Amino acid sequence: MVEREVAKRLFAKEFNDSKFSLYSPNEVSRDGGHATNFLVSPVGSKINRLFVAGVVTEVDNIGTEHDLWRARVVDPSGVFIIYAGQYQPEASIFLSTLEIPEHVSVVGKARIYEPEAGSVFVSLRPEDINVIDAGTRNRWIVDTAELTLDRIDVFSTAIASGLAGTELFEHLVRDNIPQELAEGISLAIGHYHTDQGYLNKLKGVVLDCIRSIIPESSGSNTVPDKDLILEIMKEMDMGKGIDYAELIIIAKSRGMVEDAIVAEVRKLLARGMCYEPKIGILKVVS
Repeated sequence: MVEREVAKRLFAKEFNDSKFSLYSPNEVSRDGGHATNFLVSPVGSKINRLFVAGVVTEVDNIGTEHDLWRARVVDPSGVFIIYAGQYQPEASIFLSTLEIPEHVSVVGKARIYEPEAGSVFVSLRPEDINVIDAGTRNRWIVDTAELTLDRIDVFSTAIASGLAGTELFEHLVRDNIPQELAEGISLAIGHYHTDQGYLNKLKGVVLDCIRSIIPESSGSNTVPDKDLILEIMKEMDMGKGIDYAELIIIAKSRGMVEDAIVAEVRKLLARGMCYEPKIGILKVVS
């Protein structure tokens, strides 16, 4: 029996930056019928299956003849797009009955769609999807951060070597880097020309993801901006969400400046602590 590909852990930012697909003709899928398809990330992860966790903020049935469900799963770095149709009946039923917002975990196959040259979109086809709690989501963030930072460190070493292609692959393997990662890094450097600037930006995103789950502390009695915004949103919401413009007016009346309000709302959206069911309307994730 052929084993399934290991489900990798990536943040949405790195996954959505992944635009390079390849297949391994010498490898077969779990049913033994086809070559294994991979999506290569800019930091060298070879992705066939992915394990993600986040908050579902939107579910839509976009099918015509058959149901096709599209969901947005938010992690602190961005959004995973999930599609489930007639060939994923359990996931389709799950999404069709889910009350959003909700924390979920998803194991799915990476998919790439290129409607025209230069226009590339990635998504996940769910194999397994379950409701989780915020604590489980936070543990996923910590584990994914550690794995991503480790790959960033290896990639930095690869860039510093000045090597490329087969020479770089052999160099990394000699340094006891797993062959799959060594191959992925070699491919990423050749395709994306990933540089230290991108690695530094991604590291900053990862650190922000970790900070998003660390409780804020203050040496004074001043209520942190994030907590004040959440408090106002909860006060205003009568069940259908709150108007963004009204939130700004009330928050300003309590001493916040508009730029700070907008910045905090963006952080709350990125962290999955609130969502936008429609443009201009906000709801808190309970």
